[in-house]
Amino acid sequence: MGRYLLQQSLAGLRLVDSFSHQHPLLIDFGDAGFSYRLRKGGGKAEHVARAIGAKKDLKVLDCTAGLGRDAVLLASLGCQVTMLERSNVLAMLLRDALERASHDPDLAGIVSRLTLLRDDSIRYLTHGNPQFDAILIDPMFPSRRKTAQVKGEMQFLQRFIGKDQDVSQLISAAQATGCRRIVVKRPLESASTNDYPAGKPSHSVKGKSSQFDVYLSSL
Repeated sequence: MGRYLLQQSLAGLRLVDSFSHQHPLLIDFGDAGFSYRLRKGGGKAEHVARAIGAKKDLKVLDCTAGLGRDAVLLASLGCQVTMLERSNVLAMLLRDALERASHDPDLAGIVSRLTLLRDDSIRYLTHGNPQFDAILIDPMFPSRRKTAQVKGEMQFLQRFIGKDQDVSQLISAAQATGCRRIVVKRPLESASTNDYPAGKPSHSVKGKSSQFDVYLSSL
Protein backbone atom coordinates (compact mmCIF):
# COMPACT_ATOMS: atom_id res chain seq x y z
CA MET A 1 0.00 0.00 0.00
CA GLY A 2 1.32 3.43 -0.93
CA ARG A 3 1.80 6.26 1.50
CA TYR A 4 -0.85 8.55 0.00
CA LEU A 5 -4.40 7.39 -0.63
CA LEU A 6 -7.31 9.15 -2.30
CA GLN A 7 -10.56 8.48 -0.46
CA GLN A 8 -14.14 9.47 -1.20
CA SER A 9 -15.74 10.58 2.07
CA LEU A 10 -19.15 12.02 2.92
CA ALA A 11 -17.52 15.46 2.99
CA GLY A 12 -15.81 15.01 -0.37
CA LEU A 13 -12.67 13.65 -1.99
CA ARG A 14 -9.70 13.69 0.35
CA LEU A 15 -6.02 12.73 0.37
CA VAL A 16 -4.79 10.59 3.26
CA ASP A 17 -1.15 10.34 4.38
CA SER A 18 -0.96 6.85 5.88
CA PHE A 19 2.43 7.65 7.47
CA SER A 20 1.09 10.64 9.43
CA HIS A 21 -1.53 11.33 12.07
CA GLN A 22 -2.36 14.60 10.37
CA HIS A 23 -5.94 15.12 9.21
CA PRO A 24 -6.54 14.16 5.56
CA LEU A 25 -6.32 16.97 3.01
CA LEU A 26 -9.79 17.96 1.82
CA ILE A 27 -10.35 21.26 0.00
CA ASP A 28 -13.55 22.94 1.12
CA PHE A 29 -14.29 26.49 0.02
CA GLY A 30 -17.32 26.50 2.29
CA ASP A 31 -15.46 25.88 5.55
CA ALA A 32 -16.14 28.37 8.33
CA GLY A 33 -12.77 30.10 8.29
CA PHE A 34 -12.60 30.70 4.56
CA SER A 35 -16.30 31.61 4.35
CA TYR A 36 -15.74 34.30 6.97
CA ARG A 37 -12.75 35.58 4.99
CA LEU A 38 -14.88 35.85 1.85
CA ARG A 39 -17.81 37.52 3.61
CA LYS A 40 -16.09 39.78 6.09
CA GLY A 41 -12.44 39.70 5.16
CA GLY A 42 -10.47 42.46 3.52
CA GLY A 43 -11.93 42.05 0.03
CA LYS A 44 -9.95 44.34 -2.24
CA ALA A 45 -7.70 45.12 0.72
CA GLU A 46 -6.45 41.51 0.70
CA HIS A 47 -2.76 41.43 -0.23
CA VAL A 48 -3.29 39.25 -3.30
CA ALA A 49 -6.18 41.42 -4.49
CA ARG A 50 -4.11 44.60 -4.15
CA ALA A 51 -1.16 43.04 -5.96
CA ILE A 52 -3.30 41.73 -8.84
CA GLY A 53 -5.40 44.91 -9.07
CA ALA A 54 -8.58 42.86 -8.71
CA LYS A 55 -11.69 44.19 -10.43
CA LYS A 56 -14.68 42.91 -12.34
CA ASP A 57 -13.87 40.86 -15.45
CA LEU A 58 -10.08 41.12 -14.99
CA LYS A 59 -8.59 38.03 -16.66
CA VAL A 60 -6.16 36.34 -14.28
CA LEU A 61 -4.00 33.27 -14.79
CA ASP A 62 -3.12 31.48 -11.55
CA CYS A 63 -0.09 29.39 -12.51
CA THR A 64 0.13 27.54 -9.20
CA ALA A 65 -3.43 26.80 -8.12
CA GLY A 66 -2.48 24.87 -4.97
CA LEU A 67 -5.42 24.84 -2.57
CA GLY A 68 -7.28 27.32 -4.78
CA ARG A 69 -8.04 29.94 -2.14
CA ASP A 70 -6.34 32.90 -3.83
CA ALA A 71 -8.18 32.09 -7.05
CA VAL A 72 -11.53 31.87 -5.26
CA LEU A 73 -10.88 35.12 -3.42
CA LEU A 74 -10.07 36.90 -6.70
CA ALA A 75 -13.16 35.40 -8.32
CA SER A 76 -15.25 36.68 -5.41
CA LEU A 77 -14.13 40.18 -6.44
CA GLY A 78 -15.30 39.65 -10.01
CA CYS A 79 -12.10 38.41 -11.67
CA GLN A 80 -12.24 35.68 -14.31
CA VAL A 81 -9.58 33.25 -13.13
CA THR A 82 -7.96 30.36 -14.97
CA MET A 83 -6.27 27.97 -12.54
CA LEU A 84 -3.39 25.73 -13.61
CA GLU A 85 -2.37 22.71 -11.56
CA ARG A 86 0.16 20.17 -12.77
CA SER A 87 -0.40 17.61 -10.02
CA ASN A 88 -3.10 15.22 -11.18
CA VAL A 89 -4.07 14.36 -7.60
CA LEU A 90 -4.32 17.98 -6.49
CA ALA A 91 -6.30 18.84 -9.62
CA MET A 92 -8.75 16.07 -8.70
CA LEU A 93 -9.13 17.49 -5.19
CA LEU A 94 -9.69 20.98 -6.60
CA ARG A 95 -12.21 19.77 -9.16
CA ASP A 96 -14.15 17.97 -6.44
CA ALA A 97 -14.12 21.10 -4.25
CA LEU A 98 -15.32 23.28 -7.13
CA GLU A 99 -18.11 20.83 -7.93
CA ARG A 100 -19.33 20.89 -4.33
CA ALA A 101 -19.06 24.68 -4.23
CA SER A 102 -21.14 24.98 -7.40
CA HIS A 103 -24.12 23.62 -5.44
CA ASP A 104 -23.66 26.10 -2.59
CA PRO A 105 -25.83 29.23 -3.11
CA ASP A 106 -23.16 31.39 -1.47
CA LEU A 107 -20.37 30.08 -3.72
CA ALA A 108 -22.00 29.12 -7.02
CA GLY A 109 -21.63 32.57 -8.58
CA ILE A 110 -18.01 32.80 -7.48
CA VAL A 111 -16.89 29.43 -8.84
CA SER A 112 -18.66 30.11 -12.13
CA ARG A 113 -15.84 32.60 -12.76
CA LEU A 114 -13.19 29.90 -12.27
CA THR A 115 -11.70 27.55 -14.86
CA LEU A 116 -9.43 24.72 -13.71
CA LEU A 117 -6.93 23.16 -16.12
CA ARG A 118 -4.67 20.19 -15.31
CA ASP A 119 -1.55 21.39 -17.09
CA ASP A 120 2.07 22.33 -16.57
CA SER A 121 2.30 26.11 -16.33
CA ILE A 122 5.57 26.44 -18.25
CA ARG A 123 4.15 24.36 -21.10
CA TYR A 124 0.90 26.35 -21.07
CA LEU A 125 2.67 29.71 -21.06
CA THR A 126 5.08 28.64 -23.78
CA HIS A 127 2.66 26.92 -26.16
CA GLY A 128 -0.82 28.04 -25.17
CA ASN A 129 -0.72 31.64 -26.49
CA PRO A 130 -2.29 32.89 -23.23
CA GLN A 131 -4.06 36.27 -23.14
CA PHE A 132 -4.43 37.54 -19.58
CA ASP A 133 -4.44 40.86 -17.78
CA ALA A 134 -2.44 39.48 -14.86
CA ILE A 135 -0.47 36.35 -14.01
CA LEU A 136 -0.15 35.06 -10.43
CA ILE A 137 2.70 32.78 -9.37
CA ASP A 138 2.75 31.38 -5.83
CA PRO A 139 5.41 28.66 -5.78
CA MET A 140 6.50 26.53 -2.86
CA PHE A 141 9.97 27.89 -2.30
CA PRO A 142 12.50 25.80 -0.38
CA SER A 143 12.75 27.23 3.14
CA ARG A 144 16.15 28.73 4.04
CA ARG A 145 15.64 28.21 7.76
CA LYS A 146 15.09 24.83 9.39
CA THR A 147 12.78 26.51 11.90
CA ALA A 148 10.54 27.95 9.21
CA GLN A 149 7.83 25.31 9.06
CA VAL A 150 4.52 25.74 7.34
CA LYS A 151 1.52 24.39 9.20
CA GLY A 152 -1.70 22.53 8.58
CA GLU A 153 -2.88 22.05 5.02
CA MET A 154 0.16 23.75 3.50
CA GLN A 155 2.45 21.44 5.44
CA PHE A 156 0.55 18.46 4.04
CA LEU A 157 0.66 19.93 0.54
CA GLN A 158 4.37 20.70 0.72
CA ARG A 159 5.09 17.17 1.92
CA PHE A 160 3.07 15.64 -0.91
CA ILE A 161 4.03 17.96 -3.78
CA GLY A 162 7.54 18.94 -2.72
CA LYS A 163 9.33 22.22 -3.45
CA ASP A 164 9.04 23.95 -6.82
CA GLN A 165 12.49 23.75 -8.39
CA ASP A 166 11.65 25.45 -11.70
CA VAL A 167 10.51 28.85 -10.41
CA SER A 168 12.99 30.80 -12.52
CA GLN A 169 11.83 29.09 -15.72
CA LEU A 170 8.20 29.70 -14.80
CA ILE A 171 8.73 33.42 -14.19
CA SER A 172 10.73 33.74 -17.41
CA ALA A 173 7.94 32.00 -19.34
CA ALA A 174 5.39 34.38 -17.80
CA GLN A 175 7.48 37.42 -18.74
CA ALA A 176 7.86 36.14 -22.30
CA THR A 177 4.08 36.33 -22.80
CA GLY A 178 4.19 40.13 -22.57
CA CYS A 179 1.54 40.17 -19.83
CA ARG A 180 1.42 43.65 -18.32
CA ARG A 181 1.23 42.51 -14.69
CA ILE A 182 3.02 39.53 -13.17
CA VAL A 183 2.71 38.89 -9.44
CA VAL A 184 5.03 36.54 -7.54
CA LYS A 185 4.31 35.57 -3.93
CA ARG A 186 7.40 34.94 -1.83
CA PRO A 187 8.20 34.32 1.83
CA LEU A 188 9.79 37.37 3.45
CA GLU A 189 12.76 35.25 4.53
CA SER A 190 13.79 34.73 0.87
CA ALA A 191 12.72 38.06 -0.60
CA SER A 192 15.85 38.69 -2.63
CA THR A 193 15.71 39.77 -6.26
CA ASN A 194 18.86 37.71 -6.89
CA ASP A 195 16.92 34.45 -6.57
CA TYR A 196 15.37 34.58 -10.02
CA PRO A 197 15.74 36.55 -13.26
CA ALA A 198 12.72 38.82 -12.81
CA GLY A 199 14.85 41.54 -11.27
CA LYS A 200 13.58 44.35 -9.07
CA PRO A 201 9.77 44.50 -8.85
CA SER A 202 7.84 47.65 -9.66
CA HIS A 203 6.48 47.46 -6.12
CA SER A 204 5.62 44.93 -3.43
CA VAL A 205 2.64 44.29 -1.19
CA LYS A 206 3.96 42.99 2.11
CA GLY A 207 2.26 40.91 4.78
CA LYS A 208 3.51 39.46 8.06
CA SER A 209 5.23 36.42 6.59
CA SER A 210 5.13 36.90 2.81
CA GLN A 211 5.05 39.51 0.11
CA PHE A 212 3.64 39.86 -3.37
CA ASP A 213 6.18 41.26 -5.82
CA VAL A 214 4.50 43.08 -8.70
CA TYR A 215 6.18 43.37 -12.10
CA LEU A 216 4.57 45.85 -14.48
CA SER A 217 5.37 45.89 -18.17
CA SER A 218 4.86 48.80 -20.52
CA LEU A 219 4.38 46.43 -23.49
